[in-house]
Amino acid sequence: MGISGFLGQALTDPATGLPNLPYFEFIQDWESRRASRRSYTVRVLTLRVRGAADRSLAWRLCQELRTSDLIASDGGRSYRVLLTSPDAENAPAIGERIQAMIDKLNARPGAEPIRAELALESGRTFDGSQGLWGPGTHP
Repeated sequence: MGISGFLGQALTDPATGLPNLPYFEFIQDWESRRASRRSYTVRVLTLRVRGAADRSLAWRLCQELRTSDLIASDGGRSYRVLLTSPDAENAPAIGERIQAMIDKLNARPGAEPIRAELALESGRTFDGSQGLWGPGTHP
């Protein structure tokens, strides 16, 4: 993140080292206003996690995203990703990559399972038990 001292502590989730949700919401609001002026898309991908969530999961999530995308955390149990154009239109594919990464982590011998629910802010929900995107919800 590059911010140190008290400001860095105020904007960072101590459990994961990622930006926290209040900071995310500030940037999301700013980016949404900018997108409306410049006519591009902003999407938010939400990931709720139950199970073995830790800094290594946060690091792996960062590896699945562009450096220009913003990922934030709420104690390692909830993550939000701000995607701007052109990745905003690829949100389903990014969700699939994240789910594949979690499946790979769960396949490790002796790994505590990570259960995750992915959703797009637009209300389209990822549900691995029903195929990639639930019935009638594919963008």
